[in-house]
Amino acid sequence: MFNEVSIATDRLALCLRTQRRIGAAHALVHLRRLVVACQQECGFDATDTSEARRLLAAMAQPLQELEDALATDRLDTPAMVEAEHRLSFIRFQFWRIERLYRTARSAPSLRSG
Repeated sequence: MFNEVSIATDRLALCLRTQRRIGAAHALVHLRRLVVACQQECGFDATDTSEARRLLAAMAQPLQELEDALATDRLDTPAMVEAEHRLSFIRFQFWRIERLYRTARSAPSLRSG
């Protein structure tokens, strides 16, 4: 699951730079599916308050903002820079979640919130 993150984010970055909105939309859907896969793999439920759960929830807004940016005809330079910042944030969140997940697999419980 986590090995797919770099593929999806790199693909999204390339599609954003080259103004390929359909490819970017597909990569964005892939990222959203990875968020869901993380939730399922880590066994989160609605009452979970762990750090990993909060990190996953924090990705909702930047993912939505990327989706909104893709709805425009073309991304101008400032919008492109902002989209790349959002994508960087998403990459970082996935990295943090992966670290927590791998640490928790060696610990008794992932729910330490």
